Amino acid sequence: MVSSIQAGARVLVTGATGYVGAQVADQFLKAGYVVVGTSRTAAKAQGVKNYFDDKYGAGKFEVYETGDLVKDGAFDGAVKDVDAIAHVASPVVFNATDPIKEVIELAVSSTLSLLNSALKYGKNVKHVVVTSSVASIADGTAAPDHVFTEADWNDVAFETVLKQKESGQPIHPFVAYVASKNEAERAIWRFKEEKKPAFTISTILPSFVYGPMLPPPATVQEVQANTTAKEIIFYYSGENQDPSKDLGLNAFVDVTDVALAHVRAIERADKTDGQRYLLSSGTFTFQQAADILREAYPERQNIIAKGQPGQKSPENKFDHSKSVRDLDIKYKDFKTTVLDTIDSVKHLYKL
Repeated sequence: MVSSIQAGARVLVTGATGYVGAQVADQFLKAGYVVVGTSRTAAKAQGVKNYFDDKYGAGKFEVYETGDLVKDGAFDGAVKDVDAIAHVASPVVFNATDPIKEVIELAVSSTLSLLNSALKYGKNVKHVVVTSSVASIADGTAAPDHVFTEADWNDVAFETVLKQKESGQPIHPFVAYVASKNEAERAIWRFKEEKKPAFTISTILPSFVYGPMLPPPATVQEVQANTTAKEIIFYYSGENQDPSKDLGLNAFVDVTDVALAHVRAIERADKTDGQRYLLSSGTFTFQQAADILREAYPERQNIIAKGQPGQKSPENKFDHSKSVRDLDIKYKDFKTTVLDTIDSVKHLYKL
């Protein structure tokens, strides 16, 4: 029988200053846990700490300064007095000179570093949930009518990287990023099989993540530093005038649904141990985002691109039924996600 954790237990959230990590911390705090959030520097986490202190009271959210995540034992101290871990932090490097070393190997080694620290020093750790990505499922060579599930693996991305290297071609940064997600997740399951840790492990695999920024950003620069939410926000601000952009796999999930999935994976560990969870609300286009924003903000008709209104969603290639069944996620629709994203930042953009 898997032992469960109770409200008041201490949960380590790595990358708690990031877009997804801050929302994961928020959902654990909302559920009554004490959260220890990691940050490379305490100064970087101050805004998040102030926000959570105001919202939940002092002492509910603590900051653990890791320094550089690349160094050995970065998490040794962080895991010592926590009952569960949500490992959200992940290196995102799109300008690497050596993508195999700086992106793929780094993603694998930083994930294993956390797991090994938990194995060695995490005497109280009962559960670990790791944020991966649908990138480690969505194999670009699959048949056009293939519907992806947790049974799929995108091993082809790493093979592509190796072929590019062997032929002397430049390695595509996005392919390296995709490969890093797949290889890091493969390493997690090898670790579980070989080390047989006392703690449970599950992985969360979101599609493209949108939704509100938390804490609400104080400057436009904070929005521009966000890797995904700005895709939607830039239509509202007028910075992007082309709603025809296509991401290829046009599936989305709300950041608050992603965060809640981490809490549920830990609270239902008897069911989730050893499981992967694909998170996707459905499909979307940026044209739909522009349509939603033009309808909601008629006063910004001259700012928000019109494009070609009325575009339909592409066919859904992702089966999220396992996350609904095991984690009881009630997915937010695209309109809600778009409007909630803008609600968190619109104070920065005046007419």
